[in-house]
Amino acid sequence: MDFRVSVIIPVYNAGPFIRQAVESALAQPETAEVVLVEDNSPDDSLAACQKLAREYPQVRLFQHPGGINRGAGPSRNLGIINSTRDFIAFLDADDFYLPGRFTVVRQVFAERPDCDGVYEAVGMHFEDEEGKTRWLESDMAGIRMTTMEPGIPPGELYAALTRGGQGHIHLNGLVIRREVLGRSGVFNESIPNTRGEDTDFILRLSAVGQLLPGSVEKPTSLRRVHAQNRVSAPRSAESIQRDRMRLRAATYAWVREHGTPIQRDLAFRRLLRQHLSWPEIHSARQRFFRLAGFLFRFPHALTEKSYWRECKDSLSALIRGANGGGRG
Repeated sequence: MDFRVSVIIPVYNAGPFIRQAVESALAQPETAEVVLVEDNSPDDSLAACQKLAREYPQVRLFQHPGGINRGAGPSRNLGIINSTRDFIAFLDADDFYLPGRFTVVRQVFAERPDCDGVYEAVGMHFEDEEGKTRWLESDMAGIRMTTMEPGIPPGELYAALTRGGQGHIHLNGLVIRREVLGRSGVFNESIPNTRGEDTDFILRLSAVGQLLPGSVEKPTSLRRVHAQNRVSAPRSAESIQRDRMRLRAATYAWVREHGTPIQRDLAFRRLLRQHLSWPEIHSARQRFFRLAGFLFRFPHALTEKSYWRECKDSLSALIRGANGGGRG
């Protein structure tokens, strides 16, 4: 098997870090090319990328037409379009691979011809105290390594990711066959900058592809935590809820069209659960009216059995409260 990898790196405001990212990818013997997509950074990222492209023949540099900023998802899509190899890996511009990044991945693909992708653990590197403090004060504070529990069969991975509680997959730890994108699609460009377009992409891959674990207990790459990290930047609860609803709605819409009935039900319940999670519900009456309001945003709920079960349970709770003399 000719296991040679295209590494896609979207670049935005990563001038101080992009060289280490690129050279960590080039240090892997399986890396055939590094595809940089510079996304109109206000810092010196473009100059740094141009220098790397001149220095290394394996580095290819692209920008969006007109040099405009489009976000990480569209930038990764542009990188995919311009990549040339059958295997595609991803790396954030401020992160880096560890030695032997593709060693286990290559073995999995060689042993399993039906494998569409391999996911591995991604560790963490604190760059500075300011970044560490901000991380520890964010809703990401408990994360030290991004990985999945061992032993999840590929046929159950979509359910595990959708239900939660068994881990996550980070793009830095993912390698896929190009051909699986014909079934999953690329990054959804209707949800850029939600901090979740990668989650939607991975869910779609797990819904239609055979994704297998590689090194899930020992990291093969590190995500760098620094003061400019977008993912740990302070945000309001309203902003977080808005982005999560957009993300879950996008995944549900795709699964309605392309997934199995079980996958569709899981995606719908994930969306409904998010809707009911914020703001906090204090009574059966609030829950019932929140459910009713859901229909105005998502009329397809009328076709979902899970919605009617939730309504029935909520109405029963409301009636019990009224009959018990409570205020509901």
